Amino acid sequence: MKTKLTRCGCGLLLLGAVSSATAQSTWNYFISDAGSGNSLVTWSVAGNLATAPGAVLLVSESTLAVSINAPGIYADTFAADGTPQSLPTPDGSDFQYQPASVYAPIALYETDNAPGNGNDSFALIAPLLPHTGPGMQLLYQAGSHSAIIPVDFSNFNPGTYQSEEAGFNSVLTVNLTVESVPEPATAALIIIAAATGVAGASNHGKGSKRR
Repeated sequence: MKTKLTRCGCGLLLLGAVSSATAQSTWNYFISDAGSGNSLVTWSVAGNLATAPGAVLLVSESTLAVSINAPGIYADTFAADGTPQSLPTPDGSDFQYQPASVYAPIALYETDNAPGNGNDSFALIAPLLPHTGPGMQLLYQAGSHSAIIPVDFSNFNPGTYQSEEAGFNSVLTVNLTVESVPEPATAALIIIAAATGVAGASNHGKGSKRR
């Protein structure tokens, strides 16, 4: 009997380890040169934030900002203080309040430069509707995964950056890749994300409870 219980316990521990390993999300940003003083932001999302039933926001917030925070994202001469700015053309992505059919669109972006001492940041932001505090379950709903921002590409330093976003009940890793012309692997990810977003937006838009 002891042997069987030991095996069962190990199985439960293994199951718990697997559950912990999969209870995470990854948000990948790609920034490239769009010309005419603009930059193209594309992104892809994977993990429990983008898989029903979504991820639980543990803190009470008026906005949900998915931020990358790392030193050296921007050229030192770039002036940006983190004030949210409207996306000229939102892509249609949003966060659904689960299980309600209420949606918070990604409508803003943010750039913040801390030259020489501290972390720069970039974020896409969804203003959240009033809610009753922490514990809100949110599910990312894909749009086209692509938006133009009026920030000259020369203000970004090419490279790769990574940080973690706090506030959810599971780990959200945020990556940023800055490339003037995306490498083939990055371009393939962008194409896949865009195709997935178009399909998701098409299906998402069919619901009668859409805002």
